[in-house]
Amino acid sequence: AIHPSSVNQPLLRFNHNFLIYHEKVKTTRVYIRDCSVISPYAILLFGGPITVKHESGQVIVDKWIYLQTPAQTAVLFKELRQALDQLLTKKINDPSLDMLGTDVVATIVHLLVDENKLEK
Repeated sequence: AIHPSSVNQPLLRFNHNFLIYHEKVKTTRVYIRDCSVISPYAILLFGGPITVKHESGQVIVDKWIYLQTPAQTAVLFKELRQALDQLLTKKINDPSLDMLGTDVVATIVHLLVDENKLEK
């Protein structure tokens, strides 16, 4: 259950089927606190390793999160994640690097914003 003090507690429906949380506690029952709704695109971009099941149109993230998506879309997300990893490595090596003006960051922002527009 979502903790009664959470801003998400009174909500009956979420835009997406996934919640992430920072803390799980047991008081009178088990609660999650500091939770946020997370979209499938965010999971594909920032979750664990991706396995693409081309024949079934399934993507498995971190060996336990199953998503339905065309294989081509999943492969594109894998490539975008690799590009982000490369960009972050460059940023670590050169902290003055401006990442905001890059195509990789612009693409990620565009995907996440557009995904939320599709849900409405």
